[in-house]
Amino acid sequence: MRIALVNCAVLPEPDPDEAPLLAALRAVGHDARTLAWDDPEADPGAFDACVLRATWNYHRRPDDFRAWLGRAAERTRLINPPGTVLWNMHKGYLRELESRRIPIVPTAWADRGSATDLGECCAARRWAKIVIKPAVSGGSRETRVFDIPSETAEGQSFLDASVAREDTMIQRYLPAVERGGEIAVVCLGGAVSHAVRKRPRFAGQAESVEAYAPIGEAERRFAQAVLEVCPVPAAYARVDIMLGDAGEIMLSELELIEPSLFFGFGPGSADRFARIIESALSPAGASS
Repeated sequence: MRIALVNCAVLPEPDPDEAPLLAALRAVGHDARTLAWDDPEADPGAFDACVLRATWNYHRRPDDFRAWLGRAAERTRLINPPGTVLWNMHKGYLRELESRRIPIVPTAWADRGSATDLGECCAARRWAKIVIKPAVSGGSRETRVFDIPSETAEGQSFLDASVAREDTMIQRYLPAVERGGEIAVVCLGGAVSHAVRKRPRFAGQAESVEAYAPIGEAERRFAQAVLEVCPVPAAYARVDIMLGDAGEIMLSELELIEPSLFFGFGPGSADRFARIIESALSPAGASS
């Protein structure tokens, strides 16, 4: 079969997952190559399937990306499917998962065009340090940390500018970020595969990743619980976890569109994912 790994015309940083996944797909007989979603000359219909992998600029052109999804879905099979992608684009999905009893990083929501008093918001929640970021984002775009109350005025200006453009999130900055960072649990075919520890990254910073093995039973159960209540299907997922003050596990993000899957930290994971893609394209997989 002809299978495309969908990326973007200009990658903001190298994709370490690309080479091992291409090799794994080719090893089992598929014609695998890359396709840029934002290349007007690229035809997704030339492939039996398009696997979304490094569409790392979609959040800068969300309307164009939604339109591309619609056109591509008419011509080929998308993995993850378009309904899953659309559900996951706006981080309001965290509210839905929270309603399904998944603990999330404490978050206040500021809709586009609304007026939010940052000082009152933080005082009511007793937050002394916060992160402000867009609800549709990637690569830590327009994400900053502020100390409260010393930087409330600066934070208010940043928040006002963000809300004027788009829906925005205000989150409590968890001290565990500095102690251990974020645990990213990679799930393939609905099962936990491997995990890495990610150090905090904000606007303009590079990502820092290290091995996290073996995965603790608590992290494994939490990731599986998130997948079980997720209302959309996913051939791949990354469950990003943070720890609260007492070590309790919270969901930071559920990445279903273009997460790095860190194949280099999971021996055999690229091969497993190639088989999952192959299974999804079988008659039984397509019908499900």
